[in-house]
Amino acid sequence: MSDAGRKNFSDKLSESLTPESEKSTLEKGKEAVTDKVDDFAGKTVPDNQKSFGQTVADDAKKGSDDAKAAVEKEKAAADQQGQSLAETAQEYVEEAKKQISNAAEYVSGVVSGATEGAKTGGESTKK
Repeated sequence: MSDAGRKNFSDKLSESLTPESEKSTLEKGKEAVTDKVDDFAGKTVPDNQKSFGQTVADDAKKGSDDAKAAVEKEKAAADQQGQSLAETAQEYVEEAKKQISNAAEYVSGVVSGATEGAKTGGESTKK
């Protein structure tokens, strides 16, 4: 049983058990409108003016909505943290590339210098 102007529990159950693919566009539209009206009534009608069953159903819906919101918030935080970790890792990779390039230039310079020194030293001993 439902309160006046509220969606019947059996209708809610039936709608939730019927796959979306089996519903017509008209049925989907009707459900969307009646769900919004029912949600509005659930939020605006004081609990002392609702039947016990309607109060329980509204509290369960609110709990479900709160849980969904908390999960979405956690997902967003995890995505943001994951993005931050990925950005930090990318920064480390870029810095490592720079340092490897610097090291390669240094080694190349040392090797070139050593080669020049060896040639100069070798030439001076021949003279």
